[in-house]
Amino acid sequence: MTTVATRVRRISDLEGFDIVVTRDGHAVDVSENGLMPDYPYRKACRATHSVSDWKQSRFERNYPGLSCNVLKEDGTVANGNTRLSNVRQSYEED
Repeated sequence: MTTVATRVRRISDLEGFDIVVTRDGHAVDVSENGLMPDYPYRKACRATHSVSDWKQSRFERNYPGLSCNVLKEDGTVANGNTRLSNVRQSYEED
């Protein structure tokens, strides 16, 4: 079985930002096994999509019962209306 940490790393590598998986408003233990099947995408979501768009169309659609917080590079949670391009750009700044 695959851990949540492995899935989060795969999503982060592809999408270009970090996430924290949540269930019922609380962070899920990253060592939990078998909770998340494979992330089925091979290309990053378009940069013009918002955080909310990505969460609904990619994350929550593939992982029912779970949600996540999308993090900027400094560890703060990105607002739902923030464009993915802005989130990704935060990881590129020094």
